[in-house]
Amino acid sequence: MLFSLLLMAAAPQAARQGKGKREPIVITASRMEADKLGDKVTFKGDVTLKKEAMTLYSDSMTVFYDARSKGVNEIEALGNVVVRKEGRVALSNKAFYYSREEKIVLTGDARIIENENQLGGERITLFMRDDRSIVEGGKVLFYQDGQKPEGRKRK
Repeated sequence: MLFSLLLMAAAPQAARQGKGKREPIVITASRMEADKLGDKVTFKGDVTLKKEAMTLYSDSMTVFYDARSKGVNEIEALGNVVVRKEGRVALSNKAFYYSREEKIVLTGDARIIENENQLGGERITLFMRDDRSIVEGGKVLFYQDGQKPEGRKRK
């Protein structure tokens, strides 16, 4: 059986002032478990989260709600995490999505792939609003002119 849940993320300052409309977060999964309904909901099995132009896949996902506003505070994704947005793919073992800041923090073999270029690190922070990222403790692998480094010689 497939469960689906629409969640409205806590609106950032711009949306609260009427400057932008926020789309809901839509999560689908094979199974859903609620602890103290309104505080925490866990999704398991083929979990997919869609929000605007971003899609996040994982083995399991836990949504934590803000006690006061009842809006989404943060989301934890575990196992085979894949984030897709506008031609970029980010992979990791664990991810946290922070609704208020609209950022995703990836850990555990975290990497970003765009075309043949790769960024990898201990921790990668994706800022969804600004379309930027920060890689900590990592490495970068860029290919230029469509050639891989094996075909080049150092001078």
